[in-house]
Amino acid sequence: MRLYRALLVVAATASLFLGATTLQADESPAQARPGKEFCKENPDRCDEARAKRREFCAANPDKCKEQRGKMKARRAEMKAKCDADPDKCEEMKQDMRQRRDEIKAMCQADPAKCDEMKQKMRDRREGMNGAAEDSSD
Repeated sequence: MRLYRALLVVAATASLFLGATTLQADESPAQARPGKEFCKENPDRCDEARAKRREFCAANPDKCKEQRGKMKARRAEMKAKCDADPDKCEEMKQDMRQRRDEIKAMCQADPAKCDEMKQKMRDRREGMNGAAEDSSD
């Protein structure tokens, strides 16, 4: 059972970190980004997240610029990989969609477990951000 939980956490983590980069590789302009769809459904949460990001960037302009640069570089790297091997890129996207669907099904089947997993991920992310911010002081 512990192995199953660990696998779910790993899958969720991978989908969070890799999902954004693989989705960015899709060049179809008509396809809406998941963030835009989420923001249409949850405008208050998106406004809150944007406000937090603005505050962070106002307080840490160098760090914010560095993060933007890293993200741009990751997108460019993924685009280059996808341009070089579109079939593999499509396969990666399909794998991520499948993982996301599996996690979504698991969350629908057991919302409490899903909420627990989401909270653990938030805690990990905050811990990573906090450690990075502490080291810059």
